[in-house]
Amino acid sequence: MENASKALIMAGSVLIALMIIGALILMFNNLTAYQETDTRSTRSAQISEFNSQFETYNRKDVRGSDLYSLLNKAIDYNRRQSTAGNTTAGDRGQDIGYEPMTIYFTIDRTKLSADGANTLITKNSYTISQTNNEFENSIKTTIDNLEDTYGQSSLTNLTTNLTNIFIDDSSSDQEKQEAVNKFNSASKKVTVSSYSQIKKDSTIRSDVYKYYEYIQFKRAYFNCDKVEYNQSTGRITRMEFSFNGKFN
Repeated sequence: MENASKALIMAGSVLIALMIIGALILMFNNLTAYQETDTRSTRSAQISEFNSQFETYNRKDVRGSDLYSLLNKAIDYNRRQSTAGNTTAGDRGQDIGYEPMTIYFTIDRTKLSADGANTLITKNSYTISQTNNEFENSIKTTIDNLEDTYGQSSLTNLTTNLTNIFIDDSSSDQEKQEAVNKFNSASKKVTVSSYSQIKKDSTIRSDVYKYYEYIQFKRAYFNCDKVEYNQSTGRITRMEFSFNGKFN
């Protein structure tokens, strides 16, 4: 009888131990499932947050000034979080290892020019990927030099009064003098004393016409034609834009 009681007690202890172990396993499985769900939820939120900063440009009225900002945003992402990043420069891109972002856009550059001859923006399409902003690199030095020479506000004034200042060489002497006066009224850092300084083949006219292209690009409207996503990460990897012919 005593042996039977001991056997029952041992069996009960084993049963209780098995129940405890089962409960612990169930708790562990539930915790693991919760952590996995939480991880997926966090990852999904991160992807959504990342995509949202680019999806705001997925529309039919993206101004050139906004597109210019998008190019820099994509380059910054490529440098800091994509495989295009340079670890020797302290970027973390290679460690994080996402696919680089690509921005492609087309533009009818003749529509940006005041006389049909482009001397600033020389291509009708640009592909910005990796860590090199081809578009900005092609114009930044020129724009910076022009703004240093003439002043940004003066250049804006000059481009606004373009047709009244840079008149035809066959214009009368009075009209030429009025053009000189209008130039000096619009320009603060650089002034002229005669029409010859702003005539058709002058350096000043060429400078202002280059800045006019820059202003027109910023005023141009673009359509977002295509958005591509990485199938594994869910992140946007490519956006394509085209000039829709409108300015504002």
